[in-house]
Amino acid sequence: MQAAELLVVAWALGMFVSDMSTRRIPNLLSLGAAVCALLFLVVTGKAVLGGEWQSVLLGLALGLALTLPAYLMRWLGGGDVKLILAIGCLGGLHAVLVSFVVAGFLAGATAIAWLALQPYYGRSIGVKRWLPFGAALSVGLIAAVGFKA
Repeated sequence: MQAAELLVVAWALGMFVSDMSTRRIPNLLSLGAAVCALLFLVVTGKAVLGGEWQSVLLGLALGLALTLPAYLMRWLGGGDVKLILAIGCLGGLHAVLVSFVVAGFLAGATAIAWLALQPYYGRSIGVKRWLPFGAALSVGLIAAVGFKA
């Protein structure tokens, strides 16, 4: 694994811990990574994880298409949208696709488990967002680093 990939995995772990512990994704971490990734793209002509600039543009467009409607319907927080954009800047289309698919499966499995266990714990699901999707996106990014095309 290259140094850039190790940095991306370390950053993703930081995002995971932040979202799981505080239920917030700091703008400094997500937007900072996006800016650094875009600077890297301009200087080297490649994304941090190796994608071309066209892949980065497609990843950004797909990331917005996948998360912006859910944000507008208040299903996701703004930090989740910024995180998927940072993922697009870091790895392009492949990273966004893998991250979102893995996150979707993790979120779905967590929701099913929560609903199945809910009668045993006597808790009901509130109206507010209760699943840290940014943490699942972070796990998806780590999977994308491990399964590069």
